[in-house]
Amino acid sequence: MAGGKLTPRQKMINLMYLVFIAMLALNMSKEVLSAFGLMNEKFEVINSDAKESNAAIFDQLKSKAADAPAQFKGPYEIAVKVKPLAEELFKYIETLKSDINKDFPVEESGANKGKLPYEAMDKSTIDEVWFQGDGYSAKGKEIVGKIDAFRNNVKAVFGNDVKYKVFLDKFEKTFNTNDVTDGEGVKKKYLDYYYKGFPAIATVSKLTAMQNDIKKAELDIYNLLLGNTMEALS
Repeated sequence: MAGGKLTPRQKMINLMYLVFIAMLALNMSKEVLSAFGLMNEKFEVINSDAKESNAAIFDQLKSKAADAPAQFKGPYEIAVKVKPLAEELFKYIETLKSDINKDFPVEESGANKGKLPYEAMDKSTIDEVWFQGDGYSAKGKEIVGKIDAFRNNVKAVFGNDVKYKVFLDKFEKTFNTNDVTDGEGVKKKYLDYYYKGFPAIATVSKLTAMQNDIKKAELDIYNLLLGNTMEALS
């Protein structure tokens, strides 16, 4: 994994992001809506696998702290503080997805039994919930506040330790909620740019992708605390 090479898992995630961005430029045909749904399924599987792998590496760090406390007690204490922060935001985003999905009962029969009706999720259901006028509603402010709290609290755990600067700079960008300037030079609020007006299934897929960002950041942190290099985490 050294030398900046991407793992097969990360290559697939990067490809999904590219597909996601490309789809945003297309009219939301039934095929595109279904593609969003399939992409969401893939991310759900990746997130499930990440939960297990993150737990395993956390346990590895815990064992090292017991065997070599002089070297790993401090890093393990950092991991203990980070873990609940990641879990809290992950679970919060799951509630946002559930709020959207409750309006779309899963298919009861056929090839898509048990799945969301992707082709019916062609309209936004969050615009009046997350936004108010040109700004955020109380819910929108809550969402941004949760992301900001996660970012700031994780950074606070590391403090000003320079050996984590490269990771923290990357982490800051991943969970940045500042205004975004679109392709026409118009500045938009974070949630407005990424979620407003998009079909429900696109919003769900994007939220699942954010959950993957959380799991990936958590994994990167555990690896760094074990002494792995940033090249292995790129």
